[in-house]
Amino acid sequence: MVLVGIAIMLADTVAAWRQAHYRLLDAGFQIACAFFLAEYLLRLAAAPGAPAAHRRGWRARVTWMLSPGGIFDFVGALPGLLDIAFSPKYASLYGFVWVFKPARYSSGLTSLRLVVSRARHALLSVLLAFCIVLLAADSLAYLLESNAQPKLFGSIPLALWWAIVTLTTTGYGDATPVTPAGRVLAGVVMVSGILVFALWAGILATGYAEELRRREFLRTWDLVAKVPFFKNVGASIIADVARLLRARDYPARAVIVRRGERGDCMYFIASGEVEVRLRPDKVRLGPGEFFGEIALLTGGPRNATVVAAQPCTLLTLDIVDFRQLVGRQPDLARVVSEEAERRIAAGQPAPLLSGG
Repeated sequence: MVLVGIAIMLADTVAAWRQAHYRLLDAGFQIACAFFLAEYLLRLAAAPGAPAAHRRGWRARVTWMLSPGGIFDFVGALPGLLDIAFSPKYASLYGFVWVFKPARYSSGLTSLRLVVSRARHALLSVLLAFCIVLLAADSLAYLLESNAQPKLFGSIPLALWWAIVTLTTTGYGDATPVTPAGRVLAGVVMVSGILVFALWAGILATGYAEELRRREFLRTWDLVAKVPFFKNVGASIIADVARLLRARDYPARAVIVRRGERGDCMYFIASGEVEVRLRPDKVRLGPGEFFGEIALLTGGPRNATVVAAQPCTLLTLDIVDFRQLVGRQPDLARVVSEEAERRIAAGQPAPLLSGG
């Protein structure tokens, strides 16, 4: 409905489309308005039953109405009210607020909000530096260029436009210094702008990468803790393993490893099942079992093809991380080695491991 509403809003501003299809556009816009108005009323009615609701009845509804989510949903329902009270033309222009409604379902935007919240002190420090450089550039431009270009630099407020577009390296060209000192100042300001925005970008990029690593670690921790192979080990070992493992999702019938490939990682099955295609038999492995470790121990190629029998989540351990883990966790390494020796002694193909 968001896509429909936005598409109608855009199409409604094209005069030819509006003239040819005004009835269809008006009907579609009214349907979208009715949908979002009904959504608001239903959320309001269901507010007492929300998991986070600490109140009941009308108190819960009032609390939800005054919450950020309630206020935003009310704003999203306003185009419908405007459509009833005023001309649909102006109501459709107001429909742009619908584009923000999917934001609540975006985990990426939630992570970005957390990043900005945690890095707010550093971001504010860079903002202060930006304001200092902006004011200094503005004042110096006024001193250096006011006599040569009084219409563009005749006052500090007039020179502020040049300082903003130069510090942001936009450079519209409508206001440029003509004196030698002013041009030197412009070069310094442009370089300073690049440095300031690089600091902002670096802070956000670092914080976002740390947040993604944290979320991935928590997800991997949950998966590792559910694998029977790790249930009897301590939290410190799980934390050590969770930092090395990488969760990967495979759809049904996806080929995980192929016969003859170089073995560069082993796999733990967190959920689902895989089918190991041996010659001439096939073996199925389920949650808690693992495979691919003998290729890491021996350095040999894969001797079987492994296919996802159903959608599954696997935890992969790279060969470099495997060797690090062997050095740090001798008990885990012993279990893996014993299982590998048991399979080799039983005559099973090298890449298979069915123990857990």
